[in-house]
Amino acid sequence: MKTLRSKFIALLLALTILPGLVIAFFAQNLLEQTLAIGLNDEVQAGLEAALLVVQKQHAQEREALAAELRRAARHIQNNTVAQFERADSADVLWWLDSTRHALHAWPAEMKNAARALALPQFTRRDSLLEAGSDSLVIRLAYQMPNGAWVIGQRTLTEDLRRQTAQVLNAAQYVNLLDLVAGRLRRSLGFTFLVVYAPILLLSLVMGWYFARRITKPLEELAAATRRLVQGDWQYRVALRSHDEIGEMALAFNAMVSDLQRQQEQVIALEKMAAWREIARVLAHEIKNPLTPIQLMVQQMQDEYRGANDDYRAMLKKCGSIIREEISKLQKLVREFSDFARMPELHLAPGQLNELIKEVAALHASRVIKFELDAKLPIFAFDWEALRRVFINLIQNALQSSATAEVTISTKLLVIENRVEIVVADTGSGIAPENLRRIFEPYFSTKKFGMGLGLAIVKRIIEEHNGAIAVTSKVGNGTRFVLSFPT
Repeated sequence: MKTLRSKFIALLLALTILPGLVIAFFAQNLLEQTLAIGLNDEVQAGLEAALLVVQKQHAQEREALAAELRRAARHIQNNTVAQFERADSADVLWWLDSTRHALHAWPAEMKNAARALALPQFTRRDSLLEAGSDSLVIRLAYQMPNGAWVIGQRTLTEDLRRQTAQVLNAAQYVNLLDLVAGRLRRSLGFTFLVVYAPILLLSLVMGWYFARRITKPLEELAAATRRLVQGDWQYRVALRSHDEIGEMALAFNAMVSDLQRQQEQVIALEKMAAWREIARVLAHEIKNPLTPIQLMVQQMQDEYRGANDDYRAMLKKCGSIIREEISKLQKLVREFSDFARMPELHLAPGQLNELIKEVAALHASRVIKFELDAKLPIFAFDWEALRRVFINLIQNALQSSATAEVTISTKLLVIENRVEIVVADTGSGIAPENLRRIFEPYFSTKKFGMGLGLAIVKRIIEEHNGAIAVTSKVGNGTRFVLSFPT
């Protein structure tokens, strides 16, 4: 059963894990499909291409501004400052000395703005570096060989600014989405573990619990079967539930009860067969010498020719005693013979109430009460056989006590389609230790009789497909209940 329990737990765990894995697979697949909308190769390629275009446009803007600064520096060096103000590729130009003091600016109103300029540190003169820029302007600084500065500023076009902002926003969005995607993947795995770990543990506990509930009754059934094989017909499986397992336990107990009853019937039949064989042998062995003995006694009386009257009287008395005992033995032989070889039943339709009244009339000296059902149907039975049954039962009831009251009742059981007869008395009753043996052959609590009467009664009733049961209480009387199919 441990193997079955392990298989059941493994099956329940598999049924718990597999749906979770399927859900996790589809959830991961759905997440990847959703993320692929913003993180696919086409988006990446488009974003890279847009960045290259924007970078190229910015580079062109810087090149144009750088060329403008070099042109302005040449004009300053050639003392043609007037040409300094003819800038085509710059919106603002500043000319600063080596101390970074503004000497000239174009437009002129931007001269004071030079103080706020943050100039880069150059490793050598005649260099061109970016002096600062934002999303709106490009600013370059050029330091001439004499240490003076030329700074130019170019404002980006509206289209370029918009394109730059869009590309930068897209790049930030993609980077953020990539970061979020990684977190989502980790969160999905962590969530799956956090959610499914308790479920898995619960499934393990529930699997063990239900497996034990299922396998324990099976173990008890297996143990009960082994005890049954060993001959323990009294063992029954405990009923722990009212489900299919409980029904199986009930069916097993019912099967054991049926087998026990059948075994008892087989044992009873075997015992009955043995007793019948004993009765047959005894009847044969006793019957054979009875007739010669009876004839010899009669012959002794008839052939005595002497004149001794006392001897003749003794012969007559002894012969009478011998014939009386022979008569008892013959009666005993008849009982043995009847028990050993019951005559074949001759079924014929009859009214059971009439039979009961006929038998009761044989005991007119005692009062017998009747509670007979007038609706009792006519059905087939052996009149003489059942007559013998009721004679025996009524005699036993009357002999239970000199003052015992006997009541005979009949009733039609419509639903069961059977006739029920009750023979009850208020006699001394039967002790419990004797009650279970009263149908055994040669068992009797009376000082007379061989104890075959109730055994014959039971056999006649069973040959009619009937049943007989008895209840008794010492001091309160005995109650025999007979039933026959109609």
